Amino acid sequence: MHAKKGRSAPTGTCPAELHGLAVVALSDGTSNYGLYRVKQVETRTMLLSHGAISFPVGTHLDIEDYKYEKPNHTPFNQRATVVENGHDGIRLVW
Repeated sequence: MHAKKGRSAPTGTCPAELHGLAVVALSDGTSNYGLYRVKQVETRTMLLSHGAISFPVGTHLDIEDYKYEKPNHTPFNQRATVVENGHDGIRLVW
C-alpha cells in the first residue's frame, strides 16, 4: 500500500533509536487513547497495529514513546496525522 499525503508538515526525521520501539502512547493533547504496537517505522512515517480506537484519516495525534526494546534511548514525542487506516494498520506521518 502507498501512503497518502498528510495534512501536517513534517517536523523532523525519525531517530535511529525509534527502530527498536515496540509500543507508543497516542493522545490528542487532552485525551489519552491508549497504547499501540509499532509495526513499521520509516523516516517520517509510522505504521501501527490496530487498537481499541480506530482513527479516521486526517486525525491529528501526539505520539509518545512508551516502551523500547533498547535499554538506552532518546525520548520521542511527535505530532502526526493519520493518512491511512486500512487492513495493514494505522499509518501516521509527520
